[in-house]
Amino acid sequence: MGLFLTALMAFGSFHANAQSTLAVGVLVVDDIDDSDPDLLTESAVVSDDVYYDGKILIAAGTPVIMDIQYQHRRGLGVPASVTARPVSTTDIYGQLWPLNADSRTATGKNRRGAAIGCGVFFGIVACPVGLLFLCIKGGNAEIEEGTQMVATINVQKIK
Repeated sequence: MGLFLTALMAFGSFHANAQSTLAVGVLVVDDIDDSDPDLLTESAVVSDDVYYDGKILIAAGTPVIMDIQYQHRRGLGVPASVTARPVSTTDIYGQLWPLNADSRTATGKNRRGAAIGCGVFFGIVACPVGLLFLCIKGGNAEIEEGTQMVATINVQKIK
């Protein structure tokens, strides 16, 4: 009997924990790239309505605050990279909800081999001019419009 009750309690706590988070779809609505570091952090929206207890908690189209980090492309063929992570959104009542999500990273084209190879070869052949090949930069990075991400919110504090 005790084992049965323990199993029921364990199932109940697992069931409560499974229901304590809600999935939030995040849709990138503006291209996020390294060429515009002044890009607003609100470049994404909630893609679908989020329901809790049969009512809409977060409406589709609600802006999502993003944490966007850039690493600009450099010489020697080093590519750029951009990382975006959903941070928070608001519900229909204006309450801020922190989002738990993995970040999305995009990296530009790597041109290290071309920059170093041409720089060394032409640096030997045409010494001062050939070294300019070492200034070749890597490609730009971009997270494209329409990219989907999934985040979760913890709804334990509603009860």
